[in-house]
Parts: sequence; structure tokens; C-alpha cells
Amino acid sequence: MSTRHRTHSGALRPGFTLVEILVVIGIIGLIVALLLPATRHAGEAARRMQCSNNLKQLGLALHNYHDAHQHFPSAMGGTGPGASPVDGNAHRLSGLVALLPFLEQRPLWEQISTAVEIDGVMYPPMGPAPWVAEYTPWTTEIPALRCPSADSKQSDFGQTNYSFCVGDVVQAIHDPTQLRGAFACGMTSCFEDITDGTSNTIAMGEIGTQSGLSVIGQFATGQPANILTNPKLCLGARNQSRPKFYGKNVPLGELGRGGRWADGAAGFSLFNTVLPPNSPSCAVGGTHAVDGVYSTGSFHPGGAQVVMVDASIHFISETIDAGDPTRPPVTAQHLADAPIASPYGIWGALGTLAGEEAVESQYR
Repeated sequence: MSTRHRTHSGALRPGFTLVEILVVIGIIGLIVALLLPATRHAGEAARRMQCSNNLKQLGLALHNYHDAHQHFPSAMGGTGPGASPVDGNAHRLSGLVALLPFLEQRPLWEQISTAVEIDGVMYPPMGPAPWVAEYTPWTTEIPALRCPSADSKQSDFGQTNYSFCVGDVVQAIHDPTQLRGAFACGMTSCFEDITDGTSNTIAMGEIGTQSGLSVIGQFATGQPANILTNPKLCLGARNQSRPKFYGKNVPLGELGRGGRWADGAAGFSLFNTVLPPNSPSCAVGGTHAVDGVYSTGSFHPGGAQVVMVDASIHFISETIDAGDPTRPPVTAQHLADAPIASPYGIWGALGTLAGEEAVESQYR
């Protein structure tokens, strides 16, 4: 009988030494460290793309509104005041309210445009004043109005990260007598008014929402009147050692920029092309619906996106040529005789609808 023998290797397979293990761990850590910034950049790129898509949707909504009404909506308007804020909207509704049917928000529009009873209170067609928090349409968050790069904090009101451009004016913002930008409070424009060209005129742009003392998400209130003749003074509201933030003692808006999407007041829903993107905003002598410098801005690095009247989207760098901020802004009296170029460089020119400036392509 034969015996079958199995052979076994007497040699043991060597394992990893401690040094080798540490080297491998170090290499893995290095790879992770290299990949994390790329992942963050990819995430911001996706958020910026979503924000761009929102702006595109707003641009198309403006065109569809124009097709239906032969003009663009007013930046701020409404059906008038009532005996109390519950009984009328005080002419304070943002143009965003008028755009609701064109933003796939028809049910919300129908609720607003008809009389409705909520919790035993009867509200008129077109709703109460936009600061009445008990009126549920004003507290509704609309995804198309929010940029994912902005902070999303709980609020009593629905918020917006997109606002209307009123041009380079800082005075008589809420009761203008002449159009300077594509939009104005209580006034409407149409394509024929945009003589500077629809591809060279801003319709809407980004604003931040409240994020601590961040310049992008807030506006200074009760600021001095000399800002209206020397906008550069608004820069003094910043913390000089941390210019992306307001000074600790600077009074700020209770809800921040974009704090009420339904409110057409400048602090919430407007911007002017005076100081470049990501600059501070300064409400002069009051809080929300007063004159002042109101800047566009975003939490995307280096600038903010805008939608032009032709519905094209552009990223505007915070280093864009913005002229001389110490020069006084254009007023209605200046515009009474003839078109006048903006004193605020290419940035100011992009805000005017009929300034007859020669806008260069470098902003694109």
C-alpha cells in the first residue's frame, strides 16, 4: 500500500513591518488631503450651476411675462394700502409676486390673487402687506428663488437670493420719476426701452441671505445721508480688518438681504450698479424701504451671477471696473435733458437701460 505524502513549505510568508504600515497610511492620508479640495470645488460648481439655472428660469419668466403683458413687471407695486397692514399690501409687493405664474407657481399665485380666509382672518386679493407673517403665502419658500450656496436658516418669511436691478441710482429708489435700469419701483419697462441692448443690460442678479455679519447677506441701516452723494462712504460700514464682514457696532437689517421674497423694498429685493459685487449695502436714514447703496453679491467665490434682459447668464467679478465711487450718482434731474453715461465704469453701464455707454466685452 502506497502512502501519499503532502509537502508543506517550511518558510513563513513575511508580513508588513511597522514602518511600511505607517508609510501606507501616510500615502492614503496624502491622497485624501489632495482629493478633499477637489470634492469641495466640485460641490460648489454644482451649486453655482443650480443657481445659474434658477437665474435662467427667472430670465425666461420675465420674457414670458412680457409676452403676456407687453411689458416687464414693476420691481415694486401692488394694489394699495388698506385700513391696516392686513387689509392691503401697501404697494410693497416685489415683482417676484407677479412672476409666480411663470415660475411654475400658479397654485400659489391663485391663492394670492383671490380673497382668502386664513385662521379666521380674511385677506384681500393680492394679499396683505408683505410683513404680515400670518399670511401663509408670504412664508412659503420657493425653490427657484433660493441659491444652494447661500445659508438656509429658518425664518418667519420665505426668502430670495435674486433681486431686480434698478441701475446706478441711489436716490428716489422707491418713487422714481424716470427709468434708469431695466426695473424700477412703480414703473414698468418694455424691450423698446432697452436702447443700450438687451445683452448689455442687467435684469436681475444675486444677493445673499442673512449669515451673521457677512457683508453679502446683510445691509447696514440708518446710515448717513452723505452716502447718497459719495457712495464710497458705504465701504466704511465694513470691519476694516475683516472686510467681508460688517463692523460689530454697525446696525443691520433684522432679516438681512432677501429676507422677504414678497417685499419689494430695496433691502430685500433690489440692487444698484454702484459699488461692485460683494460690496456692502447701506440703507440711508432708515431700514428697508429707503434710499441707499444696495449691492449684488453671492457666496460663490469672487463675484456674483446676473441675468441680462436677453436672458443670458454671466458671472460678474468683484474686481470689475466700477469707475469712481466718490462721484455723485445720476439723478432724475440729470436724465431730464438727455441720456447720460454712468460714472461707475462698466459695472454702472451694465445697469443702465439707455445710458448710451460703450460696454466692452471684458465683463463676460
